Amino acid sequence: MQPLNDEVRIPVRDAVLAGTLVAPADRVAHPCLLLVSGSGANDRNETVCGHTPFKTIAEYFLARGYAVLRCDDRGVGASTGDAGEQDFDGAVADLVAAYRWLAQHAVVDPERITLLGHSEGGLVAAAAAPQLGARSVVLLAAPSVPIEELLHQQARAISVEGGATSAQLEHERQMNMQVFALARSKGRTEVILRELEELIATYLRRWPDAPEPDAELVRDNARLMASVVGAPAYRSLLRQDPKAILARCSRPLLAIYGGKDTQVPGAANTAAFRAITTHHACARALVFPHHNHLFQLAKTGSIREYETLQTGPDEPVLQAVADWLLAAKSSS
Repeated sequence: MQPLNDEVRIPVRDAVLAGTLVAPADRVAHPCLLLVSGSGANDRNETVCGHTPFKTIAEYFLARGYAVLRCDDRGVGASTGDAGEQDFDGAVADLVAAYRWLAQHAVVDPERITLLGHSEGGLVAAAAAPQLGARSVVLLAAPSVPIEELLHQQARAISVEGGATSAQLEHERQMNMQVFALARSKGRTEVILRELEELIATYLRRWPDAPEPDAELVRDNARLMASVVGAPAYRSLLRQDPKAILARCSRPLLAIYGGKDTQVPGAANTAAFRAITTHHACARALVFPHHNHLFQLAKTGSIREYETLQTGPDEPVLQAVADWLLAAKSSS
């Protein structure tokens, strides 16, 4: 018998999520992983830079006796719905619906479903868990520090890599502080977008240590940047509090971070996770010092490096997850 490899359709509010459910060939009820992708509109494999990390995870755990479900996000691949209108709460609601559908499937043991989220998907998983009977939650490079602080760190790392001067770094930070505050506000989308575009354009025109900017290029870049920061998903993410989300999650928690991660820096987020979960009886954090945000074995951790490396997550990372799940099962 061949392992189950089913194309599935899961009804959610105003849409249908398409996905792939894999399971061992014996067709009995198995422990299951439900994968939750990070920020942006992702396909079921969380394809990035030519890599398919969720497919890697699914194949690894299938070989170890797990069922695994991974889905296209709203408006991506074969899923219906509007990706541009999806926000954090909507992602949580879709995950809850997918979990409840999965718990009814014949090849899944409803008492042994683990939510495994990558990056922002980890926060979505932790936010959904209190509504569900999930056995445990695994966070791969999920934010633990305040979101705005994390975004400032990301922007600075990218700019430093690009050779930005000290004056440019400070100018960018001041711009982002005002941009984030405006995007986080509760105004109407069309008004916020217009105000964001004007604010960003003002800062771009005054960029230090740079030639006189082209007016048309400033307008185009400001419009593009405003469309990203003003999107519902980005605005709602800015309003999230990782500390509160993680503190409310009483399920067993495993958080894994990469020491070379430049998107969710490992050291700072590991420290924050441990501080938040001090009194959580079943929370653990692990750091893989030589791995990046995709848990590839990395040289620098730069985003530019992703496509040159082997697909992650690297096997030792997946083995650590498997070992922890086994230990959590034994202690329950």
